[in-house]
Amino acid sequence: MFNTREKIIIQRHRPTFGPKSPKYKSTWIPTGSYLREFSSITSLHGIMYLGEPKRPLLERIFWCGVMSLVITLCGLQIYQLFNNWLSSRTILALDNNKYNIWNLPFPAITFCSDIQLRNISNKSLKDDVFNKELEDAINILCHEFDFDRDVTLKYIDPKIWQYLIQYHKVMCTEIVSTLYWIHDEIQSPCNFIQPIITSFGLCYSINMVPLRHLFNDKYLQTMSSFNLTQTDIIDKNNETKWTPEMGYSQNSTSFDIPWRVTGDTVENAVRVLFTLNNKNSEDNCPKSDSGLTLILHNPAEVPIGIQPTAYVKGNTMLSISLSVTLFRTSPKINTWEPNLRHCYFQHEKKLKFFKIYTLQHCEIECRANITYNQCGCNAYYQPRDPEVPVCGTSKFDCIRESSTINYSIFDKEVKTSNNMESCKCLPPCMDIRYQHNTVEFSRNWTTNSTVKKPKLTENTAVVTMYFNKKTVVDIQKTPLMPFNDLLGNIGGLFGLFLGCSIVSFFEIIYFFVIRFYFNRRNQNKAKSKVIPHFIIE
Repeated sequence: MFNTREKIIIQRHRPTFGPKSPKYKSTWIPTGSYLREFSSITSLHGIMYLGEPKRPLLERIFWCGVMSLVITLCGLQIYQLFNNWLSSRTILALDNNKYNIWNLPFPAITFCSDIQLRNISNKSLKDDVFNKELEDAINILCHEFDFDRDVTLKYIDPKIWQYLIQYHKVMCTEIVSTLYWIHDEIQSPCNFIQPIITSFGLCYSINMVPLRHLFNDKYLQTMSSFNLTQTDIIDKNNETKWTPEMGYSQNSTSFDIPWRVTGDTVENAVRVLFTLNNKNSEDNCPKSDSGLTLILHNPAEVPIGIQPTAYVKGNTMLSISLSVTLFRTSPKINTWEPNLRHCYFQHEKKLKFFKIYTLQHCEIECRANITYNQCGCNAYYQPRDPEVPVCGTSKFDCIRESSTINYSIFDKEVKTSNNMESCKCLPPCMDIRYQHNTVEFSRNWTTNSTVKKPKLTENTAVVTMYFNKKTVVDIQKTPLMPFNDLLGNIGGLFGLFLGCSIVSFFEIIYFFVIRFYFNRRNQNKAKSKVIPHFIIE
């Protein structure tokens, strides 16, 4: 008898490691059969012809060329579309008119007399330094383009400048005799008029935002020589009831500055009667016949550097018709960066001297900073800190060069550098701009006037201002192509050239990442299982 013993031999499949192992290479690389499976079920156009089995080589080459061409053209079109979206993001569109002139303030009226100083022959005499600086300050106001070269100084002490303005300025009451706002005669009109220094010298503004709501404290200190008590009459509130961005508040009243008008006819006009001194006087500065420079501007802006609207002379009547354009920003681009929408909201850019941001204020402050850095002083009409000296007449060229980058038509090379660019001044996202047409009539008030009160003389000038239409031109800055339109256009190009959609992209991710991963993992699990082999000996 023979005993038979069964030997059980168990063979285990161990993975082979190393670069020469074919199993290692193909584990996580799609095989040809897998790619053919993808081409047979994908929604992308043309892919099925590349993966179709047993097709001639020439057909495959043809479809490879077609797909390469189509993908290239599609990519170029998307690249051009995206670049256009980045470079031209906004357009100005005429919006449906939602505003009329009642919603917006009447423009501020700033007038500057040719006669800047009076009683200068009786000026106080002090020490020589004081007198020289005082003479140079008089030169600046009286002889802007023809300085007295006997006295030319670099700097003028701010206190001397304030002394000159305080004791020798032309008073508002000497210029304005009567003010009519629509049908209301404003009693003591100068109580509602604020003094302001501009490039035309000492001026007075009607209907401008109260100074303490317009200037920061340091700027107000430089105007301490002015009598600003009248601002208490027009400014009884802790904050202004109107801002360019928010408009009039709900609790504003008709008396709150800036004032408004109700219609677009001459009956809704604003009339100002000026008294001009046409007699030469040794005590006045300058000594020539006087007139007025008139500037109409946004009530929230200081009229520094603004071109004058008209020039007013005695025995004349000036009629100014106004229109207004409102520039707004669409809510669709409010969340964009300022450099993309090309404008600032009030909270996005703060200024040193001004509480209200406008492009005009930003440029004024920028020029003032450039002038101070280059000249060590500021022009008399520029905002400055109280301790900064006023530039004397010898600094006139320096001031001019700091404002014009020293450009001259006789330069051999064009100077393109501009220090203003570093200030990054952009328009406000809510802006009001006024346009005007002026007609001047000559009048002989002494013989032709039938008005008994107030009495008109040969020194009287009458200026009438009114809106020429009730409607407001409303221009809105809107996106040229919103992001959803851009996405739709890109999707249209993909659909036109490749016949794909967003689902197609998820389909590719699913097939070559998620599905491929789980397929390979399941195969590896199946191969790693123990497979017993029974051998009978």
